[in-house]
Amino acid sequence: MTPSTDPTVPRQRLSQIAEQYLGAHAGAMSTVIDTFAEELARYGEVILGLGGVPVGFMTRGEGERFTARARSVLRDMDMAPAAVSHHQLLADWMEHQRAFFKVEWQVDGGAATPLAACYFRRRPEIETVLAKLHACGVSPERQDELRQIAALLDKDTVHFVAAAFRPGHRLHHKLYLSQYVTDQTKTLVETRIERLFDRLGGQDDLRALWRRLHRKTFANVDDTTCFVSVSFTDDQRLPWFKIDYPQVSPDLAAEWAPPEQRSAVHRDAQAACGAAGTTHLTFLGVRLGTAGSYPRLKYYADFPPPPGSDP
Repeated sequence: MTPSTDPTVPRQRLSQIAEQYLGAHAGAMSTVIDTFAEELARYGEVILGLGGVPVGFMTRGEGERFTARARSVLRDMDMAPAAVSHHQLLADWMEHQRAFFKVEWQVDGGAATPLAACYFRRRPEIETVLAKLHACGVSPERQDELRQIAALLDKDTVHFVAAAFRPGHRLHHKLYLSQYVTDQTKTLVETRIERLFDRLGGQDDLRALWRRLHRKTFANVDDTTCFVSVSFTDDQRLPWFKIDYPQVSPDLAAEWAPPEQRSAVHRDAQAACGAAGTTHLTFLGVRLGTAGSYPRLKYYADFPPPPGSDP
């Protein structure tokens, strides 16, 4: 597939992805695609995991009308009232600006479980975020840990303040800390993430894989940004951190996987790129846990923006 300036193309291709990976459950995703048709004409992102677990999309919008439609989708997905309320709290705090909304589904045993997340790109100071999280019920211990993680990454602001929702599960808070990569900062960025491994854990073979592919990703890159994120509940940090690497080819994405999964990773990364009409993933999500020798991967491919749109 090739890029197109037709505003209906993102909707069409997302619907095709839903049919390919969700089968009989594709209608649920198609309904939400239609809900955000206006935003998808300006910005859309294909999201896939290994074998289409999960499959979904992200878009972005401004204003209370966008917030209201996102809230309606959360309710239709049977998210807990606390999840709907937290989304509204973040939207009000961020003045309904620079809002992103993500929806995903994963099929298991014939049933499709919906997932959703909201992101706000306002770059508040870390202490401002911690004060807000305190008011939301996040424990002092988690606040202290988040403060330490930000310090390890030399960050005093949060690029994205986010939250993830799933029916029957606790709310997950998510903070994204940007890392600006240039020829001058490459070594420093690597050192910061090494410190995060030291603080949060991770097997030596996983760290060795990360170090090799981190360097390979940025070997010929100057002036770009990757994102390091952590997820947590009110009283527990989840046992992983995630790095979103920009402009990754399907070939390089496959190198992160165990040998027996590499062809499948390449296939699905290529499917995301093909749907968006790109040759590279906009971001490869690499989730690095405290156990295991390989990360969990997710593929993100943005549709080319229409002429004259905001970046």
